[in-house]
Amino acid sequence: MDADRLIAQLAHHGELLARTAEASDLATPVPSCPDWTIAAALGHTAKVHSWASWILRGGEPKAFSYQRPDQDDLLARYRDGLAELVDTLRQVPDNLAVHTLWPARSARLFWARRQAHETAIHAIDVQLAADYGVAEVDLDFAADGVDELVMNMAAEQFSPGAAGSSRISITPLDANVAWTVRITPSGVSTHRDAEDGADLSVFGLAADLYRWVWNRAGDHEVSLRGDLSLADRWHADFRVGVRRG
Repeated sequence: MDADRLIAQLAHHGELLARTAEASDLATPVPSCPDWTIAAALGHTAKVHSWASWILRGGEPKAFSYQRPDQDDLLARYRDGLAELVDTLRQVPDNLAVHTLWPARSARLFWARRQAHETAIHAIDVQLAADYGVAEVDLDFAADGVDELVMNMAAEQFSPGAAGSSRISITPLDANVAWTVRITPSGVSTHRDAEDGADLSVFGLAADLYRWVWNRAGDHEVSLRGDLSLADRWHADFRVGVRRG
C-alpha cells in the first residue's frame, strides 16, 4: 500500500478508536491487553502518535518527552494528537530523512504504515473491550498488516528453537500472498510464501489473520492444520503492544 492509502487508514481507524472510547466507560478492562483499560489504550496510542509526530518533525527519539493528560482531557488530547499526526504525514516529503525502527525505502511510508497498524490494532482492542463488535478491516490493509508484522517483527519475538526446527505458514484465502516463519536452533527467519509441509498452517480471511497474528483473535476464528502447540507458542511469545502507555 502507498503512504496516502495508509494515512487514510490511520485516520479511519483512529476515529473508530475515539468514537468507541467516547461511547464506553474508560475504566473497562481490555481483554486483549492484560492490565489495560480503555483509558490506558487511549493514553498509550495518544503518546505513540505524539512520539511519531515528534520524529517526523526531525526530533531525536531519545529526546522525546510527554506529559500524560488527566483522564478528563484524555479523549481531546488523543483527537488532537491524531489530527496532528495525520496532517504531518500528509505534509512531509517522501524523501524525508528521519529515524525509522527498521530499514525502509521511505521514512514517510514507514511511519504511515507503522502508525496505521498501531492505531488499527488498538482500535480493535478498544472495540473488544466495549463488546460492540469489531469493525470490518479492508482486505489490502489487513494483508499489509500481516506482512509488516511477520517480515519485520516476528524474528525478534521468538526465541530460537532449542529442540529442532519448526515452520509456521500463514495463508489468507482472499489475498494472493502468504508467509512462513521458520524457527531453528540458530535463529528465526521469515519469507513471503507458504512452505509445503509446514508444521503449522494457518488459514483464514486476511482480516481474521490480521487479528490472529496480533493475538486479537482466537484460534476458532481461523483454521489451523498441524502442530497446534505452535499456535500456543505464537500466543505466548508474540505479545506485541501490551506495555502500558
